[in-house]
Amino acid sequence: MAVGWCYDSVSPDGCKRSPGTCQLRHDITKCSCGLVLDICNYEPHIHGKRHQHIVAGTQRPVSKRGKAGPKLKQCPHCSPSREFLENELEAHVVTHTVQERLATTLNEAQRNKNGIEVSNLTGLDFGIVDEDEQLPVVVEMLVQRTSGDDSGAPISLTKLRMLSSQRQDEHGVKFSVTITPASKFIRSARPHKVSVTFHPSYAGRFEDTLELVFINIVKRHRFVIQRQVFATVGCRADHEHLAPKAPYTRRKRRNIKLDGPIKRSLRPPTWTPTKFSKLPQFNVPKNLIQAVYTEKGYVKRSAKQDVKRFMPSSFTISKYAQHFQTMLYLEEEQKKQDLDAYSMEGVEIKADYPRYKLKVEGLSEGRPSVLIGDYILVRPVGQPDKAWFEGRVHNVAMEHVSLRFSDDFNTYRGTKFDVRFVLNRLPCRRAHQALVNKNDLARLLFPGPEHLISARPVSRDVLKELVPFNRSLGNNPEQLETVAAIVHQPRGSVPFIVFGPPGTGKTVTIVEAMRQILQRHPDAHILACTPSNESADLIAQGLMHLGPMNIFRLNAMSRKLSRLPLTLQPYSLINGNGTFAMPILEDVLRRRVVVCTCISAGALTGLGVKRGHFGWIFIDEAGQATEPDTMVPIKGLADEYTNVILAGDPEQLTPTVTSRLARDLGLVESYLVRLMKRPCYGLEPWNANGSGGGWGVTVVELLQNFRSHPGILAFSNAQFYRNRLRACGDPMLTRSFENWDELPTKKFPIIFHAVVGRDQREKSSPSYFNIDEATLVKKYCLRLVEKKGTRAEHIAIITPYHAQKMKILELFRKDHKLKDVSVGSVEEFQGQERRIVIISTVRSNSDFIASDIRRSLGFVASPRRFNVAMTRAQALLIIVGNSDVLALDPVWRSFMNYVHDHGGWRGHRMSWDPLDNVNDYVEHVKRRAAGEAEETLTRLKALVVGVSEAGGVLPSLDSDDDDDEIDGGLGDGLVIQEVD
Repeated sequence: MAVGWCYDSVSPDGCKRSPGTCQLRHDITKCSCGLVLDICNYEPHIHGKRHQHIVAGTQRPVSKRGKAGPKLKQCPHCSPSREFLENELEAHVVTHTVQERLATTLNEAQRNKNGIEVSNLTGLDFGIVDEDEQLPVVVEMLVQRTSGDDSGAPISLTKLRMLSSQRQDEHGVKFSVTITPASKFIRSARPHKVSVTFHPSYAGRFEDTLELVFINIVKRHRFVIQRQVFATVGCRADHEHLAPKAPYTRRKRRNIKLDGPIKRSLRPPTWTPTKFSKLPQFNVPKNLIQAVYTEKGYVKRSAKQDVKRFMPSSFTISKYAQHFQTMLYLEEEQKKQDLDAYSMEGVEIKADYPRYKLKVEGLSEGRPSVLIGDYILVRPVGQPDKAWFEGRVHNVAMEHVSLRFSDDFNTYRGTKFDVRFVLNRLPCRRAHQALVNKNDLARLLFPGPEHLISARPVSRDVLKELVPFNRSLGNNPEQLETVAAIVHQPRGSVPFIVFGPPGTGKTVTIVEAMRQILQRHPDAHILACTPSNESADLIAQGLMHLGPMNIFRLNAMSRKLSRLPLTLQPYSLINGNGTFAMPILEDVLRRRVVVCTCISAGALTGLGVKRGHFGWIFIDEAGQATEPDTMVPIKGLADEYTNVILAGDPEQLTPTVTSRLARDLGLVESYLVRLMKRPCYGLEPWNANGSGGGWGVTVVELLQNFRSHPGILAFSNAQFYRNRLRACGDPMLTRSFENWDELPTKKFPIIFHAVVGRDQREKSSPSYFNIDEATLVKKYCLRLVEKKGTRAEHIAIITPYHAQKMKILELFRKDHKLKDVSVGSVEEFQGQERRIVIISTVRSNSDFIASDIRRSLGFVASPRRFNVAMTRAQALLIIVGNSDVLALDPVWRSFMNYVHDHGGWRGHRMSWDPLDNVNDYVEHVKRRAAGEAEETLTRLKALVVGVSEAGGVLPSLDSDDDDDEIDGGLGDGLVIQEVD
């Protein structure tokens, strides 16, 4: 049984042990760059960026055991500090210098000076111009001599222009300017009136700069005054309704020490009195915290190196628990540090006897995340070292929580409290308990060829005798083969993987497999787990026909009852106070199927369910769970005969990991992905041709997509699945919007609506929203529900930011026709589908001078999130976003090229050549932004030097003012006409 790596196998002479006697792995090789790799990963590695960086000397090799890391240095200017490779730091520091110089120069250009006053100091803002009006809008201002100017020297206005003008004249891209009178000379007795006109077109935000160039005739000195010009085409009512309620301020990090004793709270009498076996604490080691964090809670610069001494030198069965426990400790401590940042000072708690209400801003966004059953500590202000009162959360509303304290807690009006939120450690403790138990089955943790002796593909005879309960599977050989392979697996096999790309019926297939097992084995018991409650609900709904006596939907007590579908309430245990309850052991044992999340499966262990009670453990959406979470049901409840079935897609969402250190150490790689890299599962089948050694024996891939229109499926199919998916959806559904009036090109049901909006934040919430995009989303929804046969529940809105979700919901509440439209994040919609999907990408920060401009994209720059979002739609896909910002990401840019090439583009024009290399675009944008900044600095510097030094020609002092007109261009003879 292979339990480690044989390093002799990578030596020049190789392993000299007799064949068959060495019990260590030989399926590794050593790359020329110094890394030791699985043989199956060698080819992808030598063609990858990591190998190229190491060979080029820009990065040191980093083995799986983490012996070395990249040479990183901190930027002295960034706050919070950021690290860069040595060869990148110098270029990054230059951007800070350019930004500082540019900001200083532009501020100077905005200032009134030399006796000239331009009456608008804050810029010209046209406000919100209604998109339906499409009429020119004019704003006026004055240019005049100030009374404080006693020099008496004639000052001439020689140039007046919009900087966006391609011809360098008064006609900008969307703005134009005129002046009255047309005289060049500015005198106190005769101010000039400047009129700026905005010419609206498509929706979005427009910006430009009005530049006025003056010359002091006597001093022979030229100077510049600029004004920023803004306008937004959109819905004025929406902007007023959704405007920030308060300016955004970064949440202050509070460090309220947990000193003094804690007075424990009371357990609600209506909660289930179920008894569990004692769960160890598994407290985070203090020496690990000291190695990673400073006293103020910040990650140390040396943390990446220091944490490695806590990791085992090898990843084997004997070191399995230690390997993952270190990562879990890092993840838990990071979550605790993040939660401490939400501590509150001097807040009021209102009595609602026998409970108390505490208002928590950001609660609806999950900042902080507070669930029923959590603890919150409070103490009167100004009483250090006194007792903290522990409040148990009994209910969570949109902006407040309901707490129950011990009987000796009392408050009165006007009392202020300090508040600390307590991390719910139960999930971490359950994961630790699963890792450290002695149920270390090699076939489950490190399956190898030695475990496949009895494994065989299903025969044709077996397939013929299979009669599916779900008739739709009868015409799908892939799904039938998958069901047959699961049902006929010998007991005690290696984990079987169902690789299910979007829309291929993965969940339907494993539900069918469960039904077949239950029919063939009257004494069978099945545990079905998923990382999330929503996907667990889908499985339970697929089994409802078996009735509540056979199916039990186990919910954590912390889950809100309102989140459970009404159809599943008879299958769940609910307290009289509207909270979920834990069953007794006997109730669990008599159910044939228990459905729950991976973490909630730990409750079954605590109740006393023995290993092996469940003969089959199914884990759906396995790619979204960390390996320790997956081990809660597997190591906690499987025995030597239990079969494990994993279903998921490595190209969709990965596990959510808060700690960057834990991510770097490998916690973000799921159990599903790790197994698929092992030789007995083939050569990374989702990137190969499906001919791996385990194909059909240990893993099956579903390739028929029953969800999406071919045009919607095509890009993700090419980008993530090597064009191996086949569009097999019902054309009556998938092609139902091919001739919709709003499509730029008929038969192609994708719209990319490019809009340059403005991403904003409010109060202390770091989440972004974009009113311009929210308005467009609303307009599309209203047009859709007007289409015959289309209902609001057919539409889903996907957005990566919670603040945008809430703003869109605010708009929908104003119109009853849209109240049933689903709005949520990418994570909320994984595994789901809708006839129409509209995506609002939100981010619109166009400060491209910054070195790390990918940060402008935030959550949007995630290929797996992109894949999930783009594959939810059945018949129509609409994306609303800032194309210039999205183009910073190569996947988004390739997708926009695809839409543009097929005629699905609308709104702001594309600002790049679709034929250019997508991977070179980011560097091109950075160079262009830096070049434009330097050009601006040079131009403004040239405009403020002496005229004779610059070679300029002064206007004649003897000419008649009224006959001299201001030059509107640079030698092109254009003039500005006088306006009445």
